[in-house]
Amino acid sequence: MDKTDWHLGEHSPVHWDDVEILIVGSGTMGALLAQTYAQNSVNVGLVGRREESVQRAFALINTELEDARNKGIFSAAQVVEIKNKILATTSYEQACRGKCLELALETALEDIQIKKQIFQTLDKLCPSHVALATNTSCLDANILARETRRPDKVVWMHYFFPPHKNRAGEYACLEETSSESIELAALFMKLARKMATPLLKYRKGGAANVIFVALLLEAARMVDEKFDLAAVEAAGQKAFNLPQGFLSLMATIGISLASSCLNSFSDASNPSDSFYQVYDNFFTPPPSYRKMFEASPGGLGKSILRWDGDADVHSKPHDWMLVDMLKNRFLAVAFMTAVELVDSGIIRLEEVDKLCQNAFGWQEGPFTLMNRIGILESMRLMTEKMEISHRKEINFPIPKLLIEQVQKNEPWPLMNL
Repeated sequence: MDKTDWHLGEHSPVHWDDVEILIVGSGTMGALLAQTYAQNSVNVGLVGRREESVQRAFALINTELEDARNKGIFSAAQVVEIKNKILATTSYEQACRGKCLELALETALEDIQIKKQIFQTLDKLCPSHVALATNTSCLDANILARETRRPDKVVWMHYFFPPHKNRAGEYACLEETSSESIELAALFMKLARKMATPLLKYRKGGAANVIFVALLLEAARMVDEKFDLAAVEAAGQKAFNLPQGFLSLMATIGISLASSCLNSFSDASNPSDSFYQVYDNFFTPPPSYRKMFEASPGGLGKSILRWDGDADVHSKPHDWMLVDMLKNRFLAVAFMTAVELVDSGIIRLEEVDKLCQNAFGWQEGPFTLMNRIGILESMRLMTEKMEISHRKEINFPIPKLLIEQVQKNEPWPLMNL
């Protein structure tokens, strides 16, 4: 055994020739994805930049497995079996040489330069038959495929947090992805027991994150407009029947991911980008957005929301008419982005609601919500939101597909939901 190798299980029989999927990145997402595959009987390798990060990943997995054992989800014997399927290293050379390796999945920070380096390394060291995947939430995965000599074997596979508990997923072909590679992606989503949504075509952000990030941004705009924090939080909860509003959710995911997505979605450096052509400046953060955040203590490179821990966020709103008004703004944003995704050919209409329910825990998806309140009322909410946006010189596109549905004055044709 190489000195850079670590088994999570004390007496693991798994070696690198047994590893079927390689997770590159030993942060929280990478660690929990390793656990996800291991608890579904897949031999998994984990690559970290430093021994300390690998040990933190092991500590997190141990904590999660112990919690699951205490809750009766796994027996003590099952916990041992899961641990025995996880092998880790800081050596790419060691990790990439396994004879059974089929897929290498990158889960690094949302930094395109870091991801490019990872893909260059994987392309150099992994056998030619190995497919490469990225879990990027908002960067353009096609850029990463172009860093390799095997663009036909590069796929986009998006998992939702926390991946060992959230069963949602998305995957898509990139510009040159082969049918064999996308079939492999579908297989590995199935091996992880994901209810994965195959997108009709790829666009950065996929489908779910476009809706989710738009809602986070709307919450930030409401704060920027000086609305009562408790009302903003309650409006998000009421709109989608959630235990948390979008201010709390933004605090949970952190500024790093939220900022990366907003920077990517609002990037005007390539005017021909289909995403920017559709949304223009819709995803541009409000002027005071960055002032809402403070660096967290400890110098860990993390950050917290300025309103995180503010009692006003979790207090009872005083003005429920304001809550309803803000709720309608959230609904309008969800409706617009959901219809736009279908209108642009990213995802099938009937898949949007299932994806939002599985990924976000919504009881009803955006199209079901539109049908429940009525297509004309839904259009009214979006028109009001468009007028609010335009007064602030912010684009709010009304999709052609929605206009056509309003003209028919019929509910959305939802099947098998």
